[in-house]
Amino acid sequence: MNRTSLPLQVLLVSLFILGACSPDEQASVTTPVETEPVAAVSPTTLPPLWPAPMEIGDRTLTESFRRGDNLDLLLRRAGLAASDRVALADALTDVFDLGTFRAGRDLTIRLDSNDRVLGLLYPLDYLRDLCAWRDADGFRAAIFTSDLNWERRLVRAELYGSFYESLMAQGEDGNLATRIADLFAGEVDFFLDLRPGDRMEMLLDSALRPDRKGPRDRVFAARLIISGEIHDAFFYPAADGTRHYYHRDGSSLERRFLKAPLNYSRVSSNFSRNRLHPVLKIHRPHNGVDYAAPTGTPVRATADGTISRRTYQRNGGGRYLSVRHPGGIQTTYMHLSRYAGGMVIGKRVSKGQVIGYVGSTGLSSGPHLDYRIQINGTYVNPRTFQSDSADPLTEEQLPAFNEVVADLDRSWLEQQRQLNEEERINTTLTRNQGEDPLERNAPNTRSNP
Repeated sequence: MNRTSLPLQVLLVSLFILGACSPDEQASVTTPVETEPVAAVSPTTLPPLWPAPMEIGDRTLTESFRRGDNLDLLLRRAGLAASDRVALADALTDVFDLGTFRAGRDLTIRLDSNDRVLGLLYPLDYLRDLCAWRDADGFRAAIFTSDLNWERRLVRAELYGSFYESLMAQGEDGNLATRIADLFAGEVDFFLDLRPGDRMEMLLDSALRPDRKGPRDRVFAARLIISGEIHDAFFYPAADGTRHYYHRDGSSLERRFLKAPLNYSRVSSNFSRNRLHPVLKIHRPHNGVDYAAPTGTPVRATADGTISRRTYQRNGGGRYLSVRHPGGIQTTYMHLSRYAGGMVIGKRVSKGQVIGYVGSTGLSSGPHLDYRIQINGTYVNPRTFQSDSADPLTEEQLPAFNEVVADLDRSWLEQQRQLNEEERINTTLTRNQGEDPLERNAPNTRSNP
């Protein structure tokens, strides 16, 4: 396919997208906050017979896929003739599985002044769009990928209240904190291990598509400094393209089990062999950890496994699930308000998959999750349980990985110099205006991160 000239590409993409309204992000893409563009975007390679620029009377309409919809139902609801529906489906089938359209996603249709269908667009993710367009023989379709210009930058935050708040206070995407928390989830408990003054740094490549919400950030390296202890991570993809992160020595950040099954407010009761029960007022063993959290908070499986128990215990754990994992390990999630859809005995679940929601069912004094781990039938303390790591890099892989780390270190130092200079200038300007930059960047001083 021949690439059209850059000015023409920009014109055609802009005219089609502006008429269509910006489509919503896919669920698999983290939606960032609105920020100033960090880089220009190189437009998508266009089909050679893309519809001409919008004429007077041309219009677009956007329909959302509803639960149970297929492409034909959506196009029928949009008023398209049967012949156009069939022709579009035939063209799209060659490049896309029509059974993978998702409820809640938008599809934009372009029509001329006589309501003749000119084409359609369905965003697949931040970089890719499914397009169909009319030519002399009917419709053609293809998936096009935007060629973005990525800009390297360093983002850092000191813990004030939470890393999310600290990032938001400086105009960054607060969801970056969640991504870094997920990255270190196997070795850092972000609700118990953090203290005010701890630091987070990340080396990113950022780019922007004008028709998407905010920039896209790719994390190439990250660092946490917690009570003076450094945790680092470096991106190094596998041969099959899957994303993996490793410590400087080549050991994997990935753990078989997550440190905690949910985002919680506090630990309301620890693992104990002789706890005073808050309801019964008697001393007896507490074989799990109680995580206080609002009713409805998602509860996630802490490792891959199979649902082995689903029951209700009125005078005990209430509505709960157990998951069996390889190696004789079983995890249990008690006092749920409800189960996630499809959670039946024998169902396979993945690490991080939502399996239920916090509640206060059974013998409970308030909404919380009682999380338990058994190894060969013996209960162990979930907070001290040491999960196995994924395989480290091999001796053959380490030389190439070390080169990547050295390159990222050089980039990190260069970005650090630039950021230090920018912060020095901003601090000088702010002080000249009579403001305290620390007060400006700190949303509050509460200790819960």
